[in-house]
Amino acid sequence: MRTKEEDLIRYKDGSLYCEPADVWIDPNRPVKTALITHAHFDHFAFGCNEYFSTKETAILLRERVRDNINIKTFDYGEEFKINGIRISFHPSGHILGSSQIRFIFAEEKWLITGDFKLQKDETCKEYEVVKTDYLISECTFGLPIFKWDETNKIAVNIAKWITNSPDKTSLLFCYSLGKAQRLLNEISKTNFKGNIYSHSSIEKINNCYKKLGISIINTTKIENKNKIDELKGSLILLPPSLSKGSYLKNFKNIQTAFASGWMSIRALRKRSGYDKGFPISDHADWDGILEVVKKSEAKNVFFHHGDSEALSQFLVEKESINVLR
Repeated sequence: MRTKEEDLIRYKDGSLYCEPADVWIDPNRPVKTALITHAHFDHFAFGCNEYFSTKETAILLRERVRDNINIKTFDYGEEFKINGIRISFHPSGHILGSSQIRFIFAEEKWLITGDFKLQKDETCKEYEVVKTDYLISECTFGLPIFKWDETNKIAVNIAKWITNSPDKTSLLFCYSLGKAQRLLNEISKTNFKGNIYSHSSIEKINNCYKKLGISIINTTKIENKNKIDELKGSLILLPPSLSKGSYLKNFKNIQTAFASGWMSIRALRKRSGYDKGFPISDHADWDGILEVVKKSEAKNVFFHHGDSEALSQFLVEKESINVLR
């Protein structure tokens, strides 16, 4: 994304910055004022003087940070002003509390999508189409090879993977915030009736989701299970950080899998070290990104957080949309 100083929002020091409001969006270092799109730590910098976010994001951050951070919260669609700039949060469909952020100054509209997805997900609010003049979109999976299957199909495949190996303990690695809760919600709709265990980091977020009114099936903390032999035929959700190292030695006769959009690439799947890969992502695929760009009616588009070359070429040549770099 370009860094022209006349733009209302520009790229500066590795983060998005709105100079008239003197606010940073998902900064990568401590700043005075930070607008946070969601509670994943790669979008959050410790040590900022003040934060702005949705109420759900604030609750999740406080749960994860375990610190009394100075954070001001707003409902979706609630407008507030900073130095005359009108700002509001809108659902992005990424995880619970995740947001797009709209800026309006002198009737010029800018929209930052944050991380987003369009697929149905009962654990968070669905993506809201917001019209804008300038769109800053993520493009994590911005290649035409990325096209997601329906989530319920992936959940059925996970259930079959477990039930087809009744003598094994099935370890499914997934991100503790957002992905784990989405998977649990979808697996609960399948025919799988076995025991489900979660690592404490996932169980903590599950409980937070429940307090915020999201329906998540009950799981047992794996740390509370002492008799490893009784885990045959069970599903255990674990954070990816535990996939390498001595932790797996705690289990017997296991099969492993990773739930990630990157698992749609066969070569990555083979090199990953997991027995199985389930391609499910909380980011938009190629078609989803194009749909958001078109429905936003933006005449000017920026991309960040991904490979944008193919997207940019397609939008310029096929859709006559001005992609700024």
